[in-house]
Order: sequence, then structure tokens, then C-alpha cells
Amino acid sequence: MDTGTDGSGAVAVVGGDNARGAAVGRVLAEAGGAVALPVAAGAVELPPGARLVVVCAEDHGALLGLLDRAGRRLAGRDVVDLTSGTGDEAREAAERVADHGGRYLRGALMGHPEHVGEPETVLVYSGAAEVFRDRETVLARLGGATYLGADPGTASLYDLAMLNLAWATLTGYLHTAALLGTDGVGARTLTPLLTHWLRTTVADVIEGYAGQIDDRAYPGDQEWLELDAPLMEHLVRTSEQRGVDSALPRLVQSLTARGIAAGRGRESFAGLVEVIRR
Repeated sequence: MDTGTDGSGAVAVVGGDNARGAAVGRVLAEAGGAVALPVAAGAVELPPGARLVVVCAEDHGALLGLLDRAGRRLAGRDVVDLTSGTGDEAREAAERVADHGGRYLRGALMGHPEHVGEPETVLVYSGAAEVFRDRETVLARLGGATYLGADPGTASLYDLAMLNLAWATLTGYLHTAALLGTDGVGARTLTPLLTHWLRTTVADVIEGYAGQIDDRAYPGDQEWLELDAPLMEHLVRTSEQRGVDSALPRLVQSLTARGIAAGRGRESFAGLVEVIRR
């Protein structure tokens, strides 16, 4: 197995007793050269030839425990950390690895365990650029690898922000399925139409909004908040009449009302980012 552009050593996967860690260990082991290390209360023993250590701990506390138990065994090794957490936690982990003499790269897997190893799976990394450069070949075995910069916390912020998009989108999907289900429409029936709409019209709208957000200018020549507001009221009323929870549409309605009250009624829906920014 080629474990990096320098071709040095095998890969030690630590913390693979959770679903994501197990999937990472499996994919790297199938490629050859990866060694899964059990998590125990004692010291973490690293094979001498494993110059790359991939960590996927259950949480930040477990991560710090693993790093401290590995201690100076991390000296001269590259640590790629796929543990979920905050940016501040990633920076603390980076400092801990540096104290032990290693180099640190934080990563975030934007998918479920079953997505590990698929070329389309999104993984983002930040931290030591040299680690990403030297280990990009091995990281590519886990999915598409994108480097975001030197700050170890950046990958974690992307992780949380993208999870926000995923949860918001999937909650909207669940509400849509529940609402149409009141008329006997099955989720398998509506989903092809929804995914097509997301890939085409919705994706195009998002790309258009990106420029508006960066420019902080929200022209309402095609759609505007005061035009959207009555449609939101229709959605809230219909949901409640059909016995479907209306918390999600009411949240969007509330944000829109605040935008209109702030004088943004003739702006596009993207103008709500100013309400969210506070």
C-alpha cells in the first residue's frame, strides 16, 4: 500500500471501535498495510513502521486520552484525526500532538460509515499542509479529499456548517414526505421528483445566492420576501389542518417576518442571511 507520496511505512488506525472508525480501518486494511489498534486503558502501542496514525475517537475527551496514552510514541509521525468536534477542540488536539513531537491534520467525513471509500464521498481537511501533501494518496482511498488551509479548526467548522445544511434539508424532506403522505403519496413516489428538483432548480438557486451573499446585495427582481410570505402562511395552515407538525415552516415564516420588519421585504430570500447573521 502506498501510504503517502513519500511511501513511508504502514498506517495505524486508532479508535476504530466506533462505526466510522471501523469503516475507515476496513477501507484502509482492504487497500493493504493498515493496522487497527484496539483501544485499551493502557498505553497506545504504535507499530514502528506506522508513520501515519489515523485517529477516529468517540469524542474529544476520548481523543485527548488516546493522544496522551500514545505520548512520545507520536514523535516523528503524522496524525490524521477524523474525530468530530469543534474548531477549538481541533486546535487543542493539534497542540497536544505537537507537544508529543508529531504533525497534525484534522479531517471531517461528510457521510455515513457506509460512504467511506466511495470516490464521491466528501472529506475535508485542515492543519499541517505537509501532512496533507505527503499523505494525500492514502486519504484519497477514503473519498474525495479537499484541503482547506493551515488552521486545524477550519475542517471542524466546515463539518458543523455542512451538517447544518444536511439536517435542515433532510428535515424539510421529512416534512414534505409527511405532508404528501396525508394524501397517500409514498416517499418512494415523490423522492425521484424531489432529487431531480434539488439537482437542477434548487442547485441553480443556491449558486445564484452565493454571489448575493458575498456581495451583500439581494436583488428581488425574480422573487422577494413579501412575495414568499403568503405562500409560507399557506404551508403552515395546510400542515396544521392535516395534522402535520408546523414547527419547521413556522421557523421559516418567522425568519421571513423578521426580514420584512427590518425593511428587506423587496429583497430576495437570500437577504435572510442578514437576519441570521444578527
